[in-house]
Amino acid sequence: MKFRVVENVYTEFNTEKTFKKMLRKVSVRRPVPGLYVITEPLFEAGMMEIYNYNELLQPFYRKQKRTVNVLGMAKSRDGAKKVVSEILEDVYEKYNSPDINSFFQIGGEEIT
Repeated sequence: MKFRVVENVYTEFNTEKTFKKMLRKVSVRRPVPGLYVITEPLFEAGMMEIYNYNELLQPFYRKQKRTVNVLGMAKSRDGAKKVVSEILEDVYEKYNSPDINSFFQIGGEEIT
């Protein structure tokens, strides 16, 4: 499994320095205590999912041959819920529908 952080990723991190530090760790798949990521659905159900980042580093997920689009990042599950809420508000404001894929300009990219 590969991670792709979308260009307009949502985050609750206060500083650019902290955010960039998290991005570096995600890019090299290092464990990060307390990091939650908001992704597109991994198993074709729902609009978005919240995962503890370290869960996605487990062998079950690593064996999957796909790219996971990271739509948001947060320091806690509650923070991730707030980020999801912000994303949905912005999507509805722009499209008047829950069109997450168009908002983030993502498609069903599969890695072989």
